[in-house]
Amino acid sequence: ERIKRLDEIGFIWSVRPDPVDQWKDRLEELKAYKIKHGDCMVPQRYHENVQLGTWVHTQRRHFKLMNEGKKSSMTREKAAILDSLGFVWSANQNQPNKPEQE
Repeated sequence: ERIKRLDEIGFIWSVRPDPVDQWKDRLEELKAYKIKHGDCMVPQRYHENVQLGTWVHTQRRHFKLMNEGKKSSMTREKAAILDSLGFVWSANQNQPNKPEQE
């Protein structure tokens, strides 16, 4: 009876957001970041969106785990989506590309 009454008033039973929805939300934020900054190199401690910076770092970590055959939330599908945006999998690659000298 109590559960029924709580359901009727729209009580939300889940404390944590759905991971799929959360991933899609951060992806949209990454797309907006790329439009604004021209790349996907979100600093880990990005002051304008701390969650996005943390998420980008987590994607890199889980990509590495996936490639090592370890437990990871990264999938080949997610990696392909990020690749299509020009996602950089190693933060060490953030050095500007220098033109090749002839």
